[in-house]
Amino acid sequence: MADIPQRDEKPQQKEFLQEPSLDIDDSNYSILSDRDAAEILPYEADDSPFPEVRAVVRPVDDVHLPVSTVRMWTIGVIFTIVGSGLNQFFSLRQPSVTISALVAQLVAFPVGCAWAKWLPLGWLNPDRHFNIKEHALITIMANVSFGSAAATQIIEAMVKFYNMPSQGGFEILLCITTQLFGFGLAGMASRWLVGPATMIWPQVLSNAALLSTLHSRANVVADGWSITRLRFFLFVFAGGAIWYFAPGYLFTGLSTFNFICWIVPTNVVVNQLFGQTTGLGMSILTFDWAQVVYANQSPLLVPFWAGLNVIGSFALFFWLICPILYYTNTWYSAYLPMLNSNTFDNTGKSYNTSRVMNHDGTVNVEAYREYSPMFLPAGYAVTYGVAFANLTGIFVHIALYHGTDLWEQWKGRDKKDVHSRLMSSYKDVPWWWFAAVTILMFALSIVTNEVWHTGLPAWAVLLAFVLPMIYFIPVGIIKAVTNITSNQLNLITEFIGGYAFLGRPVANMAFKFYGYVAVSQGLEFVADMKLAHYLHIAPRTLFLAQGLATLIGAVVQCGVTVFMITRIDGVCTPDANGGFTCPHGRVTYSSSLIWGALGPGRNFSPGQIYGNLLWFFLAGPLVVIVTYLIGRRWKQANYISWPVAFGAMSLVPPATGISFSSWWIVNFIFNGLIKRRRPAWWSKYNYVLSAALDCAVAVATVIIFFCITLPAGPLHWWGNTVSARTADGKGTPWKALPESGYFGPRKGTWE
Repeated sequence: MADIPQRDEKPQQKEFLQEPSLDIDDSNYSILSDRDAAEILPYEADDSPFPEVRAVVRPVDDVHLPVSTVRMWTIGVIFTIVGSGLNQFFSLRQPSVTISALVAQLVAFPVGCAWAKWLPLGWLNPDRHFNIKEHALITIMANVSFGSAAATQIIEAMVKFYNMPSQGGFEILLCITTQLFGFGLAGMASRWLVGPATMIWPQVLSNAALLSTLHSRANVVADGWSITRLRFFLFVFAGGAIWYFAPGYLFTGLSTFNFICWIVPTNVVVNQLFGQTTGLGMSILTFDWAQVVYANQSPLLVPFWAGLNVIGSFALFFWLICPILYYTNTWYSAYLPMLNSNTFDNTGKSYNTSRVMNHDGTVNVEAYREYSPMFLPAGYAVTYGVAFANLTGIFVHIALYHGTDLWEQWKGRDKKDVHSRLMSSYKDVPWWWFAAVTILMFALSIVTNEVWHTGLPAWAVLLAFVLPMIYFIPVGIIKAVTNITSNQLNLITEFIGGYAFLGRPVANMAFKFYGYVAVSQGLEFVADMKLAHYLHIAPRTLFLAQGLATLIGAVVQCGVTVFMITRIDGVCTPDANGGFTCPHGRVTYSSSLIWGALGPGRNFSPGQIYGNLLWFFLAGPLVVIVTYLIGRRWKQANYISWPVAFGAMSLVPPATGISFSSWWIVNFIFNGLIKRRRPAWWSKYNYVLSAALDCAVAVATVIIFFCITLPAGPLHWWGNTVSARTADGKGTPWKALPESGYFGPRKGTWE
């Protein structure tokens, strides 16, 4: 085994860890060759085996850097309170704005440097250098707290739409338990998802690239390019932020660039195929980076082979199968928009759940017979089928392709790369700490639901905890390797809850959020653990930072929500002042009625209109097994990953083809062509480019919202309204209603 870099040999690491304000000579360039940039190294090497990691992470550490400092904790806690509170406040508004953790990562740098420079040395300020580890921990605290606590949607639905009284104890415990359960899962799964070098976590490399860009003056010449990463970042960031004012405000048609539909706005078929709003998005091109990253995040972070799986899957399911189903009027879908995330009645209007509900949340059977069954657009129904296939297929995929590695990691026989060897210098967090958090959250969840009578029994809470435990590692492996999210537990929890708690919509909501949020939130914890692993941050300091930020964020967001919905008149009503209509709470309420009151049995059970979609549960494992067997003969078939292909479709709709075609074009250019032909350039700039574009959109969005849209409103002219005036924007169906005035089964014949 090669020697680990010694702690006292620090010339390179000092250059990496010091701030750009220091006087470091940039003129002494080294040259990064294409061969070195693309080489796969052995695990025993003094650098990461993988070129993607070597591009942005240095294989050195300084255990003497001050990390758990007053300035880090103060900045981190303040950012947590302000960021989580503002995001929760604006989550109740439509249109909304989100202050992303990237904004916090950018703003924290000058704040930290100013603190280090101007405050007197001592316990308040240990030195004059705000270092990369402090900066990373502040970023991690923002990452785990800035996202709106999903449980607040339940609170909004219960208080404002079900007219239940606000109960502070229930609301705080609900937010804390749903947020921290994922924290416990993340820690218990870290052996498989954080330690192994093969678990790269591409999304983390973007954060690491930004951190290293801000804290390093090191420079290499890559394929003739000598511009530093910092200057490259600043140029792209400034240009991207300025440009985003065009598709983000001045000419929003550049975002939904379906120019073919503008030419023939009344041609329904053309609009359904090329439209971006309710069509399939075959117009391919968008000039809006936010649109590009909408469905599957930055294409610069996804391996090229995974990108092929994504675009191939969308083309198969939505550019081929979906039109066949639609134009053959399968499921009466031709009377509806082709691609839409709403549910409809038999007149083509949005399904009005209030017409079939009693005041106690149960279904009025006679009213249901008189009104309508629930219908899904063809694209939405296909999404359900794809999700069903993924929910079963992912286990078979992990067993066949990753089973041996998982067993070796369980036995502790997996190989350690340089970063794992460096992390051995720090005390690890005992496994039982995370187990204790999980058990405590489970106990508090039972107390929450029993004391406040949500209708969710203790056995159901246990099931809601077991489901994410089963799915966590498989979903995490796919995310860690490809940066594609395959977490579709929202569907399976709705299904199970719909059958188990029929007539109890509040129980259905709670069951869904306990199961789904644990995985989605937990994977964010794991990603940040990997960032800390790359930057060699003490695990116990990380444990405290993640736990504290999550707890503070949950309490702040709960408090903001309760204050808004109980103290301000008109909130969550359609004509609320300032647009505070509670869109997320309203969707959660409607979903709870559809799945908790109407239930999945009326639509997806065998013999019902969408019953045949249940065959996808069987199709998922079958296609994985067939592909695996083919791959044993033809090795190229091993690049087919069905969990990636299925999981990438999870946001369709509302995502459409334009978010996949443009996404893949970028992926092909940078991770297909440039990475293969100019690997040195790719290694130096690719992840910095991704971070710069993401930061540009994040900052420009905040500026546009607070400085222009909020005080002055949107800009009204042809370029901003042209898409809405097309058949695509109006959601015009292919078929007109029959003479009877409705489609589907004869009235009164459905149960």
